[in-house]
Amino acid sequence: MIRVLVAGYGVMTRGVVPHLARRADMTVSLLSRHQLTPPCEGVEIASPDDLADAPFDVVLGCFADDERSREFWTDPRVVGALSGLRTACIEMSTLSVDWAVEWHARIARAGGVSFESPVTGSRAGATDGTLAAFVHGSADDARAELVLGTFVRNRYDFAAPGNPARFKLVYNAWGASIMHSVAAYVPALQEALGQDFDVARQILGVEGWMAPVCASKLDRTVAQDYSDPDFALRHLVKDLRYAHDVLGDSNELLDLVYRSFRAAEDAYGGAADFTAVTGPAVRA
Repeated sequence: MIRVLVAGYGVMTRGVVPHLARRADMTVSLLSRHQLTPPCEGVEIASPDDLADAPFDVVLGCFADDERSREFWTDPRVVGALSGLRTACIEMSTLSVDWAVEWHARIARAGGVSFESPVTGSRAGATDGTLAAFVHGSADDARAELVLGTFVRNRYDFAAPGNPARFKLVYNAWGASIMHSVAAYVPALQEALGQDFDVARQILGVEGWMAPVCASKLDRTVAQDYSDPDFALRHLVKDLRYAHDVLGDSNELLDLVYRSFRAAEDAYGGAADFTAVTGPAVRA
């Protein structure tokens, strides 16, 4: 039986935890600031003080930012629980490159096996168990492989620590740039075409390389529905801030996109879906 601790409970782990809990070969505990009752059958609630008494085989962390990640992994109770046990540690958060590299070193010093594994697929992928993971593992570990395989459909392995973070930050910045272009052109098409915009909407969702983006995000854009986020604005704003470490501080496109998403966060709040960057309050 593999004992799994999930630390952090948000959009991604809300989808992941039920997949783990349904496995007959795992026991699942959840450690969260806000989720104080079991979110589904087969999950127990844990506290940091429980860690010394109940060692885990796999610890999976998913946090909003570097600060939350660092707070957990450097907690003396967590470090003590890892020491000498060769615990498999999976970090699913999108981190800055500096902290990702340091995290590997800290887990190694504690005697654990580190798996840097940011994921993509948003809420739908987590719920369906079809996330894509960008992984660097410090060593082979069957327990970590089993946990990741439970909710990851496509896995891509990187040879160097920190490279999953580097890739994920550029990947998210690129995607944000495409969404920024939707904000620039879709309202113009609505105004220019009038009643014929419905025809354009059909075309955008089917034809050309932009079709996957438009098929998945155009409905929210047109409806101006930014509630119940698939990917919250505050997380993308954080990712764009971290992306400067990879793309540089003088990248004009990144700066433009970052400002637009900051404006959306100011207008609609950090909990809004990231498609809020297309909203009228941002364009005003």
